[in-house]
Amino acid sequence: MRKIFIVCLLGLITCTNSTAQIDAGLFRFPDVSQSQIVFTYANDIWIVGKEGGTANKLSSPSGVESFPKFSPDGKTIAFTGNYDGNQDVYAMPASGGVPLRITQHGLPDRVVDWTPDGKHILFASGREAGRERYNQFFTIASTGGPAEKLPLAYAEFGSYSPDGKQMALTFRSTVFRTWKRYQGGLSADIHIFNFKDQSSENISSKTDFADELPMWYGNYIYFITDRVLK
Repeated sequence: MRKIFIVCLLGLITCTNSTAQIDAGLFRFPDVSQSQIVFTYANDIWIVGKEGGTANKLSSPSGVESFPKFSPDGKTIAFTGNYDGNQDVYAMPASGGVPLRITQHGLPDRVVDWTPDGKHILFASGREAGRERYNQFFTIASTGGPAEKLPLAYAEFGSYSPDGKQMALTFRSTVFRTWKRYQGGLSADIHIFNFKDQSSENISSKTDFADELPMWYGNYIYFITDRVLK
């Protein structure tokens, strides 16, 4: 009996340790302001100075937080929160505080960016996509209210130009796939969309690999790619 008790106790300890490690995760979804870096770790939002040091956790509720984005002035963080089984847009002060729920729709909303004036949040959603096979872009005031759809048939990730007149974006995405170096028809290309004449131009190099997650900074557009550099 004593041996059986010891074996059961060891098994219980092992199961407890395994359960305690379930919430661990990678450092993901970084964004940078003038002085700070925000990111997610273990499904919570953390913030740290650009010079490094100890990171502080800004959120700890039950649920998953992802895609944090600083407002242009660095004072507010918009993020995607899943607290009740659906992804919605939330915002909270960069110094911490109670998150404000921005969207109320029953379908998932994913934070993408802020408008350059800092008054609206850009998010991707399939709420008007019919069969939810693709996302479109919407903007909503940082304090909540009705959402406005942008004039784009499809959209996944994007970044405004500094003057807000254009946007670098991808109409397709394999970010949530596991297709390493995928070269098929769903590979993403980066386009420049002009809001004035509603024209778009594909600026990606002629390659079968995916160019993703564009970030417009000054006169340059930075992005992540699967292409093989020689």
